[in-house]
Amino acid sequence: LQTSAHSNRIFQLLRPGPPRWSGIAWGCTLPHRNPARDAMHTLERQADQLKEAGVWPDAPTGVGTAPPPDVSWTWRGMAMPDPAKAARPIALLAPGGAAHRLDKRWPLHGFAEIAGFLAGHGFEPVVIGGPQETELAQTICGRVPAARDLTGRTDLAGLAVWGAKAALAVGNDTGPMHLIAAAGAPSVVLFSAASDPALAAPRGKVTVLRADDLATLKTEDVWFAAQALQPALVAA
Repeated sequence: LQTSAHSNRIFQLLRPGPPRWSGIAWGCTLPHRNPARDAMHTLERQADQLKEAGVWPDAPTGVGTAPPPDVSWTWRGMAMPDPAKAARPIALLAPGGAAHRLDKRWPLHGFAEIAGFLAGHGFEPVVIGGPQETELAQTICGRVPAARDLTGRTDLAGLAVWGAKAALAVGNDTGPMHLIAAAGAPSVVLFSAASDPALAAPRGKVTVLRADDLATLKTEDVWFAAQALQPALVAA
Protein backbone atom coordinates (compact mmCIF):
# COMPACT_ATOMS: atom_id res chain seq x y z
CA LEU A 1 0.00 0.00 0.00
CA GLN A 2 2.97 2.32 0.20
CA THR A 3 3.17 4.82 -2.64
CA SER A 4 6.61 6.32 -2.20
CA ALA A 5 8.99 6.87 -5.11
CA HIS A 6 11.09 3.99 -3.78
CA SER A 7 8.19 1.50 -3.71
CA ASN A 8 7.23 2.61 -7.24
CA ARG A 9 10.77 1.87 -8.42
CA ILE A 10 10.51 -1.58 -6.88
CA PHE A 11 7.38 -2.22 -8.94
CA GLN A 12 9.17 -1.27 -12.15
CA LEU A 13 12.13 -3.49 -11.27
CA LEU A 14 9.75 -6.46 -11.02
CA ARG A 15 8.86 -6.22 -14.70
CA PRO A 16 8.13 -7.99 -16.99
CA GLY A 17 5.93 -9.96 -14.59
CA PRO A 18 5.10 -7.75 -11.61
CA PRO A 19 2.45 -8.93 -9.12
CA ARG A 20 -0.97 -7.33 -8.76
CA TRP A 21 -0.21 -3.99 -7.19
CA SER A 22 -2.21 -1.26 -5.43
CA GLY A 23 -0.90 2.26 -5.64
CA ILE A 24 0.23 4.88 -8.14
CA ALA A 25 3.08 3.04 -9.85
CA TRP A 26 2.78 3.41 -13.63
CA GLY A 27 1.17 0.32 -15.13
CA CYS A 28 0.01 -1.25 -11.84
CA THR A 29 -3.09 -3.42 -11.96
CA LEU A 30 -4.94 -1.68 -9.09
CA PRO A 31 -4.27 2.04 -9.48
CA HIS A 32 -5.54 4.38 -6.78
CA ARG A 33 -7.33 7.07 -8.78
CA ASN A 34 -8.79 9.20 -5.97
CA PRO A 35 -7.79 12.79 -6.85
CA ALA A 36 -7.87 13.72 -3.15
CA ARG A 37 -5.46 10.97 -2.12
CA ASP A 38 -2.57 13.32 -1.30
CA ALA A 39 -4.75 15.23 1.19
CA MET A 40 -5.87 12.09 3.07
CA HIS A 41 -4.42 10.77 6.31
CA THR A 42 -2.34 7.68 5.59
CA LEU A 43 -4.86 5.34 7.26
CA GLU A 44 -7.85 6.66 5.31
CA ARG A 45 -5.81 6.70 2.09
CA GLN A 46 -4.76 3.10 2.50
CA ALA A 47 -8.32 2.11 3.42
CA ASP A 48 -9.44 3.81 0.20
CA GLN A 49 -6.85 1.85 -1.78
CA LEU A 50 -8.24 -1.38 -0.33
CA LYS A 51 -11.77 -0.27 -1.13
CA GLU A 52 -10.88 0.50 -4.75
CA ALA A 53 -9.08 -2.83 -5.02
CA GLY A 54 -12.24 -4.63 -3.88
CA VAL A 55 -10.63 -5.94 -0.70
CA TRP A 56 -12.59 -3.81 1.81
CA PRO A 57 -15.91 -2.68 0.28
CA ASP A 58 -17.10 -0.71 3.33
CA ALA A 59 -13.68 0.72 4.27
CA PRO A 60 -13.82 3.81 6.51
CA THR A 61 -12.46 6.56 4.28
CA GLY A 62 -13.97 9.72 5.81
CA VAL A 63 -11.72 12.15 7.66
CA GLY A 64 -10.70 10.63 10.99
CA THR A 65 -12.76 7.45 10.55
CA ALA A 66 -10.05 4.84 10.02
CA PRO A 67 -9.19 3.19 13.36
CA PRO A 68 -5.66 2.63 14.61
CA PRO A 69 -4.16 -0.76 13.77
CA ASP A 70 -5.20 -3.65 16.01
CA VAL A 71 -1.97 -4.91 17.56
CA SER A 72 -3.61 -6.87 20.39
CA TRP A 73 -2.39 -10.14 18.85
CA THR A 74 1.06 -9.34 20.26
CA TRP A 75 -0.08 -9.92 23.84
CA ARG A 76 -2.94 -12.37 23.29
CA GLY A 77 -2.80 -15.04 25.98
CA MET A 78 -0.52 -12.97 28.25
CA ALA A 79 -1.53 -11.70 31.67
CA MET A 80 -1.27 -7.95 31.09
CA PRO A 81 -1.08 -5.55 34.05
CA ASP A 82 -3.37 -2.54 34.27
CA PRO A 83 -1.10 0.49 33.64
CA ALA A 84 -3.22 2.61 35.95
CA LYS A 85 -2.70 0.20 38.87
CA ALA A 86 1.02 -0.45 38.54
CA ALA A 87 3.09 0.27 41.64
CA ARG A 88 5.43 2.37 39.52
CA PRO A 89 3.73 3.27 36.24
CA ILE A 90 5.82 3.06 33.07
CA ALA A 91 6.37 6.08 30.85
CA LEU A 92 7.98 5.34 27.48
CA LEU A 93 10.30 7.90 25.90
CA ALA A 94 11.24 7.81 22.19
CA PRO A 95 13.97 10.42 21.69
CA GLY A 96 15.29 9.02 18.42
CA GLY A 97 14.16 8.62 14.85
CA ALA A 98 15.56 8.17 11.37
CA ALA A 99 19.22 9.18 11.28
CA HIS A 100 18.69 11.23 8.11
CA ARG A 101 15.71 13.14 9.58
CA LEU A 102 17.27 14.98 12.51
CA ASP A 103 14.81 17.83 11.94
CA LYS A 104 12.10 15.52 13.32
CA ARG A 105 13.83 15.20 16.71
CA TRP A 106 13.16 17.24 19.82
CA PRO A 107 16.47 18.18 21.52
CA LEU A 108 17.69 15.51 23.91
CA HIS A 109 17.80 17.81 26.94
CA GLY A 110 14.01 18.12 26.66
CA PHE A 111 13.57 14.37 26.97
CA ALA A 112 15.99 14.32 29.91
CA GLU A 113 13.96 17.01 31.68
CA ILE A 114 10.70 15.14 31.04
CA ALA A 115 12.33 11.95 32.37
CA GLY A 116 13.27 13.83 35.53
CA PHE A 117 9.73 15.16 35.96
CA LEU A 118 8.28 11.68 35.46
CA ALA A 119 10.67 10.08 37.96
CA GLY A 120 9.84 12.79 40.45
CA HIS A 121 6.15 11.93 40.13
CA GLY A 122 6.67 8.22 40.81
CA PHE A 123 6.82 7.03 37.18
CA GLU A 124 9.53 4.85 35.68
CA PRO A 125 10.91 6.49 32.51
CA VAL A 126 11.85 3.81 29.96
CA VAL A 127 13.78 4.88 26.86
CA ILE A 128 13.02 2.88 23.72
CA GLY A 129 14.61 2.78 20.28
CA GLY A 130 17.07 0.85 18.18
CA PRO A 131 20.73 0.11 19.00
CA GLN A 132 21.72 3.30 17.21
CA GLU A 133 19.83 5.27 19.87
CA THR A 134 21.55 3.68 22.87
CA GLU A 135 23.82 6.70 23.23
CA LEU A 136 20.75 8.93 23.55
CA ALA A 137 19.30 6.61 26.20
CA GLN A 138 22.56 6.51 28.14
CA THR A 139 22.66 10.30 28.21
CA ILE A 140 19.13 10.44 29.61
CA CYS A 141 19.85 7.69 32.15
CA GLY A 142 23.05 9.47 33.17
CA ARG A 143 21.03 12.54 34.06
CA VAL A 144 18.08 10.63 35.52
CA PRO A 145 19.33 7.45 37.25
CA ALA A 146 15.74 6.26 37.77
CA ALA A 147 15.32 5.92 33.99
CA ARG A 148 15.79 2.58 32.22
CA ASP A 149 17.48 1.97 28.87
CA LEU A 150 15.56 -0.47 26.67
CA THR A 151 17.11 0.54 23.35
CA GLY A 152 18.04 -2.34 21.07
CA ARG A 153 16.21 -4.84 23.27
CA THR A 154 12.73 -4.92 21.75
CA ASP A 155 11.40 -6.19 18.46
CA LEU A 156 8.25 -4.63 17.03
CA ALA A 157 5.89 -7.06 18.74
CA GLY A 158 7.67 -6.53 22.05
CA LEU A 159 7.39 -2.78 21.61
CA ALA A 160 3.63 -3.13 21.18
CA VAL A 161 3.48 -5.08 24.45
CA TRP A 162 5.37 -2.27 26.20
CA GLY A 163 2.91 0.20 24.69
CA ALA A 164 0.03 -1.79 26.16
CA LYS A 165 1.72 -1.75 29.58
CA ALA A 166 2.63 1.93 29.57
CA ALA A 167 0.67 4.63 31.36
CA LEU A 168 2.18 7.29 29.10
CA ALA A 169 4.51 7.75 26.13
CA VAL A 170 6.32 10.83 24.84
CA GLY A 171 8.24 10.78 21.60
CA ASN A 172 9.13 12.18 18.21
CA ASP A 173 7.18 11.51 15.05
CA THR A 174 8.68 8.09 14.43
CA GLY A 175 7.40 4.61 13.67
CA PRO A 176 7.64 3.24 17.23
CA MET A 177 5.32 5.99 18.50
CA HIS A 178 2.65 4.90 16.00
CA LEU A 179 2.94 1.35 17.31
CA ILE A 180 2.94 2.41 20.96
CA ALA A 181 -0.14 4.62 20.48
CA ALA A 182 -1.95 1.82 18.62
CA ALA A 183 -1.20 -0.48 21.55
CA GLY A 184 -3.08 1.90 23.83
CA ALA A 185 -0.52 4.11 25.58
CA PRO A 186 -1.70 7.72 26.02
CA SER A 187 0.88 9.46 23.84
CA VAL A 188 2.33 12.91 23.31
CA VAL A 189 3.82 12.98 19.80
CA LEU A 190 6.09 15.81 18.68
CA PHE A 191 5.96 17.08 15.08
CA SER A 192 8.19 19.55 13.28
CA ALA A 193 7.61 21.20 9.91
CA ALA A 194 9.14 18.06 8.37
CA SER A 195 5.80 16.22 8.44
CA ASP A 196 2.11 17.05 8.63
CA PRO A 197 0.13 15.48 11.50
CA ALA A 198 -3.07 15.91 9.48
CA LEU A 199 -1.65 13.31 7.11
CA ALA A 200 0.48 11.17 9.39
CA ALA A 201 -0.34 11.55 13.10
CA PRO A 202 -0.71 8.32 15.12
CA ARG A 203 -4.25 7.30 16.03
CA GLY A 204 -5.37 6.47 19.55
CA LYS A 205 -5.30 8.51 22.75
CA VAL A 206 -2.87 10.99 21.23
CA THR A 207 -1.94 14.63 21.74
CA VAL A 208 0.08 16.19 18.94
CA LEU A 209 2.40 19.11 19.67
CA ARG A 210 3.84 20.86 16.64
CA ALA A 211 6.58 23.43 16.20
CA ASP A 212 8.19 24.21 12.86
CA ASP A 213 11.54 23.93 14.65
CA LEU A 214 11.37 21.47 17.55
CA ALA A 215 14.24 23.29 19.24
CA THR A 216 11.69 26.00 20.06
CA LEU A 217 9.25 23.60 21.73
CA LYS A 218 9.29 24.25 25.48
CA THR A 219 9.62 21.45 28.00
CA GLU A 220 6.76 22.84 30.06
CA ASP A 221 4.42 22.60 27.06
CA VAL A 222 5.27 18.92 26.65
CA TRP A 223 4.85 18.38 30.38
CA PHE A 224 1.44 20.09 30.43
CA ALA A 225 0.33 17.89 27.53
CA ALA A 226 1.52 14.80 29.41
CA GLN A 227 -0.37 15.87 32.52
CA ALA A 228 -3.56 16.40 30.51
CA LEU A 229 -3.28 12.85 29.15
CA GLN A 230 -2.27 11.19 32.41
CA PRO A 231 -4.18 12.54 35.47
CA ALA A 232 -1.87 10.65 37.84
CA LEU A 233 0.82 13.18 37.02
CA VAL A 234 -1.38 16.00 38.27
CA ALA A 235 -2.48 14.12 41.39
CA ALA A 236 1.15 13.46 42.32
